[in-house]
Amino acid sequence: MGNCVSLHQQTGITPERYSEKRSVIPDLSPCPAVPINEPTQSFWTYPPSSIATHTSRDTFPTHADIVIIGSGITGASFARTLLDIDQERHGGTGPVSVVMLEAQETCSGATGRNGGHINPPLYHDYEDLKQRLGSSSAQQIMRFRLAHLQVLPEVAEAEADNADCREVEAVDVYFDETVFAEAKRKLSIYKADMPQEAKTYHVWEGVEARNKFSLSPLAVGCIATRAGAIHPYRFVTSILSRLLEDYPKHFQLFTQTPCTSITGPSPTNPFYYVNTPCGQLTTSHVVHLTNAYVGGLIPCLSDVVYRVRETMSAQRPGTGLRSKVADDVKDHGGRSYVFFDSPGTKGFDYLTQLPNGEHELMFGGGLEAVSEVDAGGGCSPAKGTGMYDVHSAVHVSGALPVYFGAANWGAEGVAVEDADTPAGDHGQSPWAAGRVKALWSGVLSVSVDEFPWVGRVPPALSGRLPPRGLKQSQRMAASGEWVAAGYSGEGMVHAWLCAQALALMVLGLDAARDVEIEGRYRAGQSVDEWLPGCYRISEMRWKHARQISKDLKDGKIGAVVRGGTGKAKVYKSVIDLRSGRGEP
Repeated sequence: MGNCVSLHQQTGITPERYSEKRSVIPDLSPCPAVPINEPTQSFWTYPPSSIATHTSRDTFPTHADIVIIGSGITGASFARTLLDIDQERHGGTGPVSVVMLEAQETCSGATGRNGGHINPPLYHDYEDLKQRLGSSSAQQIMRFRLAHLQVLPEVAEAEADNADCREVEAVDVYFDETVFAEAKRKLSIYKADMPQEAKTYHVWEGVEARNKFSLSPLAVGCIATRAGAIHPYRFVTSILSRLLEDYPKHFQLFTQTPCTSITGPSPTNPFYYVNTPCGQLTTSHVVHLTNAYVGGLIPCLSDVVYRVRETMSAQRPGTGLRSKVADDVKDHGGRSYVFFDSPGTKGFDYLTQLPNGEHELMFGGGLEAVSEVDAGGGCSPAKGTGMYDVHSAVHVSGALPVYFGAANWGAEGVAVEDADTPAGDHGQSPWAAGRVKALWSGVLSVSVDEFPWVGRVPPALSGRLPPRGLKQSQRMAASGEWVAAGYSGEGMVHAWLCAQALALMVLGLDAARDVEIEGRYRAGQSVDEWLPGCYRISEMRWKHARQISKDLKDGKIGAVVRGGTGKAKVYKSVIDLRSGRGEP
């Protein structure tokens, strides 16, 4: 991924400014609440799903028990968990009504624009988490991330067999001897503390690594394990399509319907008002699942979750690489890579390969840090356009023959007509004919304390009182606002289970140990036992995170590495050593 990012301008909203006399705090976040209509076409989202522009009915509803904002992987997981468990426990006896609002098209945000990896940070940041939180909490986080490697394939097999969810050999490639040595040291600590989880790791050195993985002579070594890859757009849209079919009267999806504001209850209305261009609806529960845009409707969170735009691409493999990869892993799409450069870049690039079609290389990251916000002036017009950064695009477009080496890459691949790809508006393929078939960008989130934010939003942070005086449903928790966001570039190994935990909270089942849900990870445990405690949202955590934001802005601590902060921790000790702050 690339360099560091600056922290955006502080909004100045604090819990102390919250007043019970005011149900709404003005939206002072530095960027608008509504995601823009992205101008670049993601390769994942073409051809579009049949529900891409879905509207459940002609008349906009006026009330729902639960309103979900966002239709990415977090929204799909939350809706699926809530509706299916409620149906299982209560049958057809008055199911809950759920409305999902999407500002643009279904799954058009970060999920539909990412790299398709299910590749958790593990040894990369285990030592750091152990020092910060203790061994028990650090190991809980490792197991939480790893659980996605089991759960997502189970769900895909049952409901999204077109999503190409598969196990892959995941290869971390290092080009700097010092960084590689530090990575091996961190791996040894992870192996010593979590031998069962680390048993699939293997270290490859020098020539052996370069030959095995068809890499450039510049590569100094690799660390390989097992991970996963998926077509994220098909995964999410398949799940939402099934929910729309199974719950036609109780689950409604409205695309191109942004939530522009939320108003708290008033003396004449005991519910939240959710305001959209299509109308206003009331609800007892508002669920914020917009990740990087969460600060738009919860302004206090814009202090601690900020936005970074990164570049992705779909590229035709060189003719030499196409044959080498296929021979080595027996099938295309069976390997993924993360490329670690020098500590000067403090980031990494990432690559998966599709198992079908032209076996496109889905490559992303980029050398340049492109924050959606600036430390001094909020959103700039250029960044508000949604275009990828030129330097980042140049890097992504040209890096692969360097990473693999000219001899391994071979001649450029030739475009092959794909019968499965429909023609564009003018009867031609929507993709370019050269190496780079498609180039796009998307917005991811960075949480300043590096953990997701999950749970009931305190009124002091939302600025809105929860509904009062409503008859308490025996099937749901007390009314309120809820959130799962801030995945720091690692949404595919956080979002699904964070959303499931949130759904159980809303259903009032977070203390239950008898909830049947896929995956062995949570069997017989309550949410409090399997969801890392440091992921929970609270006023105290917010105050601590806001101080981190202030220190970042004032230059008192080093900048947060953009996207995937966990993996980038392999650089931390090397940077400290070279800057004179101590030995690794």
